[in-house]
Order: sequence, then C-alpha cells, then structure tokens
Amino acid sequence: MTAGSLFRQIAGSLADAIESGELPVGARLPTEATLARRHGVSRHTVREALGELRAQGLIESRQGRGSVVIRARAQTIYTQAYSSIDDLTRVARGMPLHPTQVGEITADAELAGLLRGTPGRRYIHIEALRFASDDATTTPAGHVEVFVDGTLGRIREHLQDLRVAVAEKLEELYDLRIVRIEQEITVEALGAAHAAALDVAPGTPALLIRRWYSAANGRIFEIAISRYPVGRFAMQNVLTREGAR
Repeated sequence: MTAGSLFRQIAGSLADAIESGELPVGARLPTEATLARRHGVSRHTVREALGELRAQGLIESRQGRGSVVIRARAQTIYTQAYSSIDDLTRVARGMPLHPTQVGEITADAELAGLLRGTPGRRYIHIEALRFASDDATTTPAGHVEVFVDGTLGRIREHLQDLRVAVAEKLEELYDLRIVRIEQEITVEALGAAHAAALDVAPGTPALLIRRWYSAANGRIFEIAISRYPVGRFAMQNVLTREGAR
C-alpha cells in the first residue's frame, strides 16, 4: 500500500469515527505519536491524514490542545487549510484538477505582466476545474488556470491521471524543489466564460487567488490562477504569537 493511500485510509477511519459520534464535536483526537503507533505508520503519514481532515473542515489544530473535532460531517465546500508549502501541495492530493483544455501560449506584454514573466516566453496553459470532493460529476468548486514554464513540457503526459498538485508533479519530473510560493488574494466579478464553466451567472463575485511558484534559483516555473464563486470555498489558517505557550 502506498503512503498516499495510507494517509487517506487513516483519514477515512477517523472521519468515520467523527461521523458516528465516537469522536464527537469538541473531542480531542489522539496525539500524532499515538495515531502513528496505532496504525503502524510514521508521524509524517499521520500529519497528512490530519491535513486531509482539516481540508474537509472536520478538525482544527489548536495550540496546546492538539487536533479538535469541530464538525460532524465534511463540508461540501472546497476548503484549504495550510501553514507551509508542504501543507499546500498536500491539499491537492485526492482532490486533483480535472483539465478541460491544455495548450501552449506565448506571452504578450499584458500576459507577461500578469505572470511576472517576459514577453515572448512560452507557457503550457492548462485550464481545469476543481471539485470539493473526488466526484467530478458534482458542481465544480472553482476554475483554475495553470501556466507552466514551456521547457517543462513532460507535465502534459501526466495531467489526465494527476493525483497530486501540478507543482508537486513538476518537482518529481524535473528534480525541482519549491522554495517559495507567493500568494495574492483578491475578489472579482466572474466574466461570461468563467461563469459558464462554474454554472453561475456572469458577474457573480468570486475569490481570485494567484500563486507564483519559485525554485531555489529564483526561477518562477509555475503560476496558478484560481477562481472560486462565493459560497464554494473556505480557507482556514491558525495564527499564533511567536513564543506564546
């Protein structure tokens, strides 16, 4: 059994315990060390399982209290909960993009400015839908555009069976390492094309998230632009004061 299926199996077991009331709202989950011993896995695998539960909106991590159940059933909206690059890439596991169109594009001055690139630079352009669960027959949670450095073309061979984030697959294929992700969050009214893809009326407010993925040499090798209509997306973060106990 792969590590990816292990963490989902553990997350599923804990989710069942939460839904049945064995772990009621307000209950604390066993510690990472306890769960690791119980399931015979590493603490890293347990952290991935807990990240999956946070992404479903079932638990949250509280300083000094560990992981606490906050909801008996998974949210139907797409939820992201992360505090590191590893957390962010982990969110995509089990809920990957579903590409609708893949092509190549050469950046003009306007696109180059948006992507922080240079005019004439070639990108692989991926348009895709994101769903709140692995069921692609449901209403999509969001529309995602991904621009990948045109020299990294092997990613095209892996898009239809992608089970991880595009950036994570690029790391695997090209021995890259993400060292920085810059994120910008704004709000926009959806245009006709994006509204049609998301089954909402044109002009519907949407959260717009832009991310720039950089390698160790400072090279931006991926840019992702995500649009989530109001009511279909939630972002969860826990902030603590340095040195607080």
